[in-house]
Amino acid sequence: MAEVIEKTKKGTPVEETNGVNFWADKQACWEKCHCPEMIKAECPATNYQFVACWEIEGTYCKLDDNGATGKDTSICEVCRVYKKYGNGEPIRIKLFGKGMDTQLKELAKTAK
Repeated sequence: MAEVIEKTKKGTPVEETNGVNFWADKQACWEKCHCPEMIKAECPATNYQFVACWEIEGTYCKLDDNGATGKDTSICEVCRVYKKYGNGEPIRIKLFGKGMDTQLKELAKTAK
């Protein structure tokens, strides 16, 4: 039962679809937003290119200094990348547990 509850909390993760790159025929979000190398290196959008950035929990854009969890997609709704490539579809997080906030929480747990 606990396992089912945990899966429900996290959602169903997206599996990589045979190496299909969402950004293959598009200008990637980190290029369009001119992200510095330091952010590109940490942001999961560069590591999980088989899914759109707005569908990944914990991308750099979704975080803030007020303890954001990386799940709030309101920033995506006004983003020029989503407006260009989102096709007006509702935003739904599909890739959970791979984002920057998740990594920071894991580091905090091990530091205790």
